[in-house]
Amino acid sequence: METAYEILPFWVMRMMMLGIYMTGKSPFKYVYLHGLVRDEKGQKMSKSKGNVINPLELTAKYGTDALRFALVMSTVAGQDSNTGEDKIRGMRNFANKIWNAARFVSEFESENVKENVEFDKHLREVVDETTKHLDALRIGLAAEYIYNEFWHWFCDSEIELAKKGEISKVQLKDGLKTLLKLLHPFAPFVTEAVWQELYSTEGLLISATWPK
Repeated sequence: METAYEILPFWVMRMMMLGIYMTGKSPFKYVYLHGLVRDEKGQKMSKSKGNVINPLELTAKYGTDALRFALVMSTVAGQDSNTGEDKIRGMRNFANKIWNAARFVSEFESENVKENVEFDKHLREVVDETTKHLDALRIGLAAEYIYNEFWHWFCDSEIELAKKGEISKVQLKDGLKTLLKLLHPFAPFVTEAVWQELYSTEGLLISATWPK
């Protein structure tokens, strides 16, 4: 079960006690408590303060993935998070980065390029680290980690190496495929759209096997 911490005694504990009383079994095995979403200054949102963020307006302006990624990346179990329009705008830019990287990979051509061992080694580390964070329910850290690896490692470093003939198209395309799988829980719409452009013969991304 997942919920905010402020209803722990009013809802979660009562569900637990009533469930055990009525059925003799716990209604859930785990409870993940996240914090409250506050404004960018750390103030609790309220209509009287005029600092309420309307998610429908923000998704219309920046996209659903941008809002989702911004909220998830701020998530720390049991702690409140500050969220403002600047952060959401930044995640919109990240979604554009995914599109631009995919466009480059789809149009990129290479000939007689040897396999880059370091590329595959680091990609394996990215998979392991992201998976480790998710398994430990460090969801915000997982989102932040894959965000940085995609932007700064894959886009800023490896795509530039590919332009210099140090990484092949096959490696780059396989690497993007793996990264899309890792990004999908945090930005499902843009990653699925890119997947259908490049890997549609493999079915839906949401049904793809998690990289190992």
